[in-house]
Amino acid sequence: MAEAGGQPAESAELVASRAGAVLGFAAKLKENAAQSFKEAKPWAEVFDRTAFGKPSGMAEATGRLRKNVSYFKVNYGIVGVSTTALVMFMNPWSLIVLAVLALLWGYAYIVRTSPIVLGGRKLSDREKFLALSGTSLVVVFFLTSVGATMFYALGLSMLLIGAHAALRVPDDLFLDEAPEQQSGGFLSLLTGGSKPMAAVVANAV
Repeated sequence: MAEAGGQPAESAELVASRAGAVLGFAAKLKENAAQSFKEAKPWAEVFDRTAFGKPSGMAEATGRLRKNVSYFKVNYGIVGVSTTALVMFMNPWSLIVLAVLALLWGYAYIVRTSPIVLGGRKLSDREKFLALSGTSLVVVFFLTSVGATMFYALGLSMLLIGAHAALRVPDDLFLDEAPEQQSGGFLSLLTGGSKPMAAVVANAV
């Protein structure tokens, strides 16, 4: 009787531990986002009308792209995320599919404490990850239009960023970037030394 009563308590403790790991990951992500946003250039500088001009050729356009992407990387990241979010919100079916997949991953890695049994055998953590990844890819890219919506959002973001970067005339301020900012930027929002979500949850087991 003591064992039967102790098992649910251990399961609840494990779920709480996993949930705490996820919340810690989310807090780290929020911290990285706040730090990255501090590096954003003023939007008045991004959209300064007097700083736009048609490039004389492909070489100049390429040079502008390189300099502007380096200088406005955080702003461009915000534009990309905002554009993607807007496109996804305009396609509620895609949001529903992604929400269902998120719930599936949450159930497998947080709520369910016993091993997943498939075909009479228990799946290892690696097999569980591969199975969920494969299922997600099939659903997103083959069974629904979510993949097409995501590619559309990505393409639109790249088009907007590319057009701005090619038309925005760089100035001498671009040469004054601090070395530490060159290696930082909006990508640290997603990395920032944080482990992937699945690894974070697995370490809590």
